[in-house]
Amino acid sequence: MPQAFRFTLADDAHTVGIHARRPALVVDVDGVTHVVRETRENDGDAVLLEVAGRSYRVWRTREGNRVHLHLGGRSFSVGYEDAITQARLEAGGDAEVRADMPGVVVAVHRAAGDPVSAGDTLLVIESMKMQINVVAPRDGVVETVHVEATQTFDKGAVLIALAEDA
Repeated sequence: MPQAFRFTLADDAHTVGIHARRPALVVDVDGVTHVVRETRENDGDAVLLEVAGRSYRVWRTREGNRVHLHLGGRSFSVGYEDAITQARLEAGGDAEVRADMPGVVVAVHRAAGDPVSAGDTLLVIESMKMQINVVAPRDGVVETVHVEATQTFDKGAVLIALAEDA
């Protein structure tokens, strides 16, 4: 059985299973198998990823449970959860939504008292020149919004607190 993770990209959840890491990375993404080979660029700043015979130049950095990617002129922030974290979230999740990295609030999409479902966008932040949607980890009601638009915050800061459904 492959090691399984759940990734979120652009508010869409995907299941990824890792079958092998060597000599090449073999993964299933939503049931489709891919072989991925990685080659370091000479300048050391980017890597070349070969997927299904196509090469992609990618810059990446990791921040907590997110990987930030720049590829094809676009930036992506991919959140990932291992099986243990996913089980905890499905069992009720956290009451506090914390910042994975320092940044600034671009927009707040929910207010105290608003009902939310897992995956709903709560707010948009900017960090490392990328805008990232911060989503609800579970169903509930927004209890407190601790930030407002244009406000800066540090890594680990509580952004929003959730209560159970009323």
